[in-house]
Amino acid sequence: MNNNIPIARWLSMFWLCSAVSLVLGQFSGSVTLNGTNGAALTVTGILGIFCTLVQFYPFYRFSRVSERLQRAFTATVLSVAATVVGLLAMMLVPSDTPPYTPSTFYLLFSLIALAGVIAAYVSQFWLYTGLDDVCTERGYDFPPKRIRWCFYLSLINILLRMLPTSIPIFLSQIASLVLLALFIRAAYQAEKLTV
Repeated sequence: MNNNIPIARWLSMFWLCSAVSLVLGQFSGSVTLNGTNGAALTVTGILGIFCTLVQFYPFYRFSRVSERLQRAFTATVLSVAATVVGLLAMMLVPSDTPPYTPSTFYLLFSLIALAGVIAAYVSQFWLYTGLDDVCTERGYDFPPKRIRWCFYLSLINILLRMLPTSIPIFLSQIASLVLLALFIRAAYQAEKLTV
């Protein structure tokens, strides 16, 4: 792997897409393109999908830096692919297909989509542990293992989703973005010194 590739610019792009996705997530369902039977495709949903697709490029650039970041890219591709296939297949399952009942298909495709969600968390693990390794190798002025808290906060979000309010989830996502922004600042400072 090439440890000399600057990552601050790509991290900034990743951070921006994450921030936009977070903001759009707070407004999801506000503007619909088609309001029939609750199957509405929202403008915010489309923009969220766009941000997710844009994040592929920084992940691709990260994949050249270290083995862990390469694993993060692979897990991200698998995550999006499994989630999209699972959700599209659930939408396309005919309701009168013998000999299997539609519920069998829904269960199968729900499991595929769930595998995509699990792969997303695996991707986050590889991303933040890979960034921690890069921080240590390159000597960034950032406390060791602190960037891993972005991953831990995403796990805490899973538990917070059981609460009836979304405020703690939003706050933990903001904390994750702040940690990532501090890491990006340290990366920019270190990369300025090496140029």
